[in-house]
Amino acid sequence: MDGKSALRGRKLLLMGSAFYREKALPPAVKSTIDEAIARKMKIIVGEAHGASRSFQDYLKSKGYRNVVVGHAMRIRYNAGDWKTKQYGQDLQERERRMIEDCDSAIVMWVDQSSVIAEDLERLKRLGKPTLLYEYSNKTKISKIGPLDPKRIYSLGYYIWHRK
Repeated sequence: MDGKSALRGRKLLLMGSAFYREKALPPAVKSTIDEAIARKMKIIVGEAHGASRSFQDYLKSKGYRNVVVGHAMRIRYNAGDWKTKQYGQDLQERERRMIEDCDSAIVMWVDQSSVIAEDLERLKRLGKPTLLYEYSNKTKISKIGPLDPKRIYSLGYYIWHRK
C-alpha cells in the first residue's frame, strides 16, 4: 500500500508520539501529506512536542492554510497561526474527539508509546484508513504501511474498552 491509498474523505488527522525527534518527516509521510494538500483536505494536527511539531513545521513550509490545530486546555504550538479547536478538557478526550472528527489519518508511533497504541486501536475499531510510521529509538528500525486490522496495538485498550 502506498501513502495515497491511506487517504479517504475530506479530513486528515496527523498525530504521533512526543518521542519523535527527527527534524524531517519520512518521504512517504511527506508524499501522503502532499497528496492531501493537492486534494485540499482539511488537516487536523495536534500541538504537542514531537511528531505534531514536525507535522506543523512541514505544513508551514508548504504554506498550507486549511489546517486546524486541535488542543485540550491550551495551545502549546501553532507554527502557522492556523485556526484552533478545543477537542476536549484533557489528553484522552482530545485524542478521542480528533480521531472521531477525521476521515483518515497518518500516525507516527515511536517506541510503541502506549498513548499512541490506544489511538491506533481506536482508529482501527472505527475503520479509519491510517498510514502508520513505526520507529524504534533503540534499534533505529522504521517501517511504514497501513494500519493492520488484525494486529493488536494495545492490550490495555481491550481491557478498558470492552463492548
